Amino acid sequence: MTFKEPSLTASLIEDVLSELANLARDEGKVIDLAIYGGGALCLVSNFRIATRDLDAVADDDGQRVIERLAKVVAERRRWSPDWLNDDVFPFLSDSVTGLNDHHSFVRSYPCEHAPGLRVFVPTAEYILAMKLMAMRIDDGSARKDRGDIVNLMSIVGISTKDDALSFLMTFYPEARVSAKVALGLDELFTSGDVPKEASSEDVAPKYLGRSGPSYR
Repeated sequence: MTFKEPSLTASLIEDVLSELANLARDEGKVIDLAIYGGGALCLVSNFRIATRDLDAVADDDGQRVIERLAKVVAERRRWSPDWLNDDVFPFLSDSVTGLNDHHSFVRSYPCEHAPGLRVFVPTAEYILAMKLMAMRIDDGSARKDRGDIVNLMSIVGISTKDDALSFLMTFYPEARVSAKVALGLDELFTSGDVPKEASSEDVAPKYLGRSGPSYR
């Protein structure tokens, strides 16, 4: 079978979350689901238009259920079976203890009165830390990653490499902050991607209602 690779915009993500929620509700389940990466940015930021998949993590029982239901959705829509996955798992911080810590509730799907999914996203700080840890340097996605990181740093208030490293250490022990991350930060801060001055005509990046300064 030939699979379509979806371009998951905010509206399509909302639609497919409602579909998953209806399937879960039909089984009498309500699943708390955290969405990370590009999916979270599409839902609650103004600087990511689309993503290719959803990085999504539930608790142990919920994860098995949501992955099974995601395959049902994939068959219906002829999408790749891994359009929803937990590939983000290695980048979760051991310092973050559950959805009550460094996460924000977005909404229930399909509706507040009959939920099948309760969807959460990480705070701006946490998603920035995860983006930094997962930063790619030399593939085709690196530029998009850097754009997300720059926007999130603007919101969080980070403007130097030293500040970025100190910030990262609050989420990950020094043993996990690799040479690759340090190299990625070197490239980021020497590439000209990090904004220096703002223009009144530029649009400020926003995430979960928080804004950073606008920049050129």
